Amino acid sequence: IVGGLIAVSLILLAYLYFPVVSGFIDRGIRYLFKPPEETVVQEETRENTSVKTEEDNTQENTQKNESDETPEENLEESGEGNVTGQKEQEDDTQQYVAPTINLSTIEGPLYSEGDDICYYRVIAEVTGDPLPDIEFNRDDSLGSLGKDRAQVNLTRESPSFILEAVAGNPGGKASDTITLNWNCNRRPDIGGISISKDTLYVNEQHDVSVEAVDIDGDPITYSWSAEGGSFKDNSSNPAEWSTPSEPGDYSLSVSVVDAVGNESKTSIKVYVGDLTIVDTPENIPENIPENINLPRKENEGGYIEYGGTTYSGGDIYAGDSAGNMPCSGFISFDISSIKNRTIQSAKLTLASGSVSGDPLGVFDRLWINVLDWGAEPIVQSDFKLTGIAISSYDSPAITCNVSKLLDELQKAVSAGKSRFQIRVHFSGAFTDNDGAADGWRYSQANITLNVTVD
Repeated sequence: IVGGLIAVSLILLAYLYFPVVSGFIDRGIRYLFKPPEETVVQEETRENTSVKTEEDNTQENTQKNESDETPEENLEESGEGNVTGQKEQEDDTQQYVAPTINLSTIEGPLYSEGDDICYYRVIAEVTGDPLPDIEFNRDDSLGSLGKDRAQVNLTRESPSFILEAVAGNPGGKASDTITLNWNCNRRPDIGGISISKDTLYVNEQHDVSVEAVDIDGDPITYSWSAEGGSFKDNSSNPAEWSTPSEPGDYSLSVSVVDAVGNESKTSIKVYVGDLTIVDTPENIPENIPENINLPRKENEGGYIEYGGTTYSGGDIYAGDSAGNMPCSGFISFDISSIKNRTIQSAKLTLASGSVSGDPLGVFDRLWINVLDWGAEPIVQSDFKLTGIAISSYDSPAITCNVSKLLDELQKAVSAGKSRFQIRVHFSGAFTDNDGAADGWRYSQANITLNVTVD
């Protein structure tokens, strides 16, 4: 019975394991008889399969371990944290916006009379991220207007300037320029008011005048007014003023306006008295008059080019220069020899004048003024001295013997002065800007002041 059971068991086992044993035997036989290449491929296949299985197991363990870690650790170990940092760095670089800049004037041209400058104020409008720094190549305000503004002061010697500004930030640089030119227009220069007589009485007619010149060469107009009396033509210069009928203090004023509306004003206060007739003694013996040509002080005369050269001791010239600047002539006479004398007549003569250019095509008339710069050579500042208007002329051959000349000479003699001094200049336009001289020139040897004194 036992033997039978063992035999049955063996038969059953053989039946169950026959496919396995048969397959094993079959693979062994084929392995022994197959080419070497096929054997290598199979070996590699088995190795790869084995490696893959190990990798799969490792990946499963790794994923399981990573699932227990924090999100930050996962990013760091997987390399995602480094990628994010690099992206942030790239974003930081990409956020810079390159600058732009545009220059424009916010003030000017404006004229500063005290400094004799024409100035502009300029603003730099910029964009960019971060906001750019601004650097100007010139700022005469020394930064007082703000970081985005600059002031440029132009002078007669340097009437133009190119202002440049550069805007910069980490994204780059940009620049802009603007050209600034002297385009200022100044108000007329105006002197004092002169009256043809020192002592005024009611119901009289007197000439009043003012010296004025427009440095920019603009035409000028006059407007006279008074607290009393009336003007024959209040827009002329000189103007005839009829004094009031009542004695008292009165104000005389004049306004001078150029073609663009710039205005200068001046005024004086005068006393108008009541007329009193005084009897004069009879039978006063007459003095024998003496005729004298007063000596010139030629080293004290000459002419001045306004803002340019002072030519002392030479010719007398009035007009404009080749540099388009106005010129006035100055003549000085020694009157010390007629001190305390009474002047009966006075005649100023300017002869043999030479003409440059077309002065009467540029200017109005040549004026003779009386003024006082002292017993010394002329200097640049004497150009703007206030004078007393005597008379005007439209021909270079001049003979002046008006009563105003005698009156002013007598006042200088009576005041004990040692000099009687004359200025000649043209009224009207400042210059024609043609780069050539227009005017009248005289040798001092051809200028005389003849007087008759008792």
